[in-house]
Amino acid sequence: MIDKNGFSRPSYEELVKELGLKWRELFGENAQINAHSVGGILIRVHAYFLDKLHQLAEVVYNSQFVDSAIGTTLDQLAANAGITRKPAQTAIGNVKIYGVAGYEVPAGTLFKTSDELMYVTTEDIILKDTGKQTLSLNNVGNLAHGTDNIGIGTSRYLYAYDLGAKYNKDGSFVARQVTPVENILHVEISDMIGGAEVEADEDLRGRITLANEATASSPYNGVLASIKKVNGVRSVRIVRNDTMEDDNVTNTPAKSIHIFVDGGYKDDIAEAIFNSVAAGVTTAGTQVTTLKDIAGQSHEVKFDFPVRRAVFAEIKLTKNEDAYPQDGDEQVKQAVQDYVSSVGMGSMIYYSYLYQRIYSIPGVVVADVKIGLSKTEVSAQDIELSDLETAEVADNGVILK
Repeated sequence: MIDKNGFSRPSYEELVKELGLKWRELFGENAQINAHSVGGILIRVHAYFLDKLHQLAEVVYNSQFVDSAIGTTLDQLAANAGITRKPAQTAIGNVKIYGVAGYEVPAGTLFKTSDELMYVTTEDIILKDTGKQTLSLNNVGNLAHGTDNIGIGTSRYLYAYDLGAKYNKDGSFVARQVTPVENILHVEISDMIGGAEVEADEDLRGRITLANEATASSPYNGVLASIKKVNGVRSVRIVRNDTMEDDNVTNTPAKSIHIFVDGGYKDDIAEAIFNSVAAGVTTAGTQVTTLKDIAGQSHEVKFDFPVRRAVFAEIKLTKNEDAYPQDGDEQVKQAVQDYVSSVGMGSMIYYSYLYQRIYSIPGVVVADVKIGLSKTEVSAQDIELSDLETAEVADNGVILK
């Protein structure tokens, strides 16, 4: 029913009651309508399908509103505001390869990290001669290949093998060859950024709301809306320093703004900032990109990515081995990864939220979850991130017992 209060959907029980009253009105007060009578069975069959129709009507009614629309319908509402849902995106980063001098690592070479995530080179990489037959690396030892000189090759175009935020990695990580070649001795990948999942309904709703507010509100909302349009961006914080003194806590110079962006490609973010920040406003940050205006004048755009906190999880499982899947351990690790990746900048990591995800895996009888920022210091306590911090699961950070 639709009235001044909106749409009101009757429940299944209400439909059964209403149909029962109509049945007795037509067939007499003594007509049987209990669940085991012929009349009662017919009433409940009709009520079942009417309930489905009312549920559909409710969905159709709610689809006209941004707050309640989902899926494709929400995409259509977003289009009315000039917004499209951000697709999944591949992470891009750096690779450093040690091996025999002069060897050319072909484009398409696959490398894998300890968490079984694969990355692929997109250009040929020649290992340049260091003039040394032995090279010492911290935490690795000495690299040598007989009497051959050691060479080093780098590339800024290492791509994740698949789409998704789980391929993002802050810092440097050791990788191994998927198809080993003796001329490659050691591989390190670093600063993988930009990987993203398909934008969730909740995030898309937020951007639609922000776009509607940005026109009539402060320029800061316009900057936020512009940056959030960038594929892979999950959240944005703007630190403003209107004083004549530097803010050493956030490293924001006097009379400037310091923008922190979680996710996305560096150049795309810089362009969004350049197109939305007013002329004369100084930006701060360690990520620096030079862009030109339509007159050909160069301008520096600065911002920062948030500090990434490595999260560790220790999970003790009691399992029903008959129901527990063969890849159950991987499913548990992925569940932890998915949740931690979904926590936004400056949010709280609730350890209790992991229980629902873990118990959804068949065969898990009891789970004891502890999390922390150190492998040796985990507990059943939440982790609070500061406004300028985000979280990621540490390399080999999920320990199952």
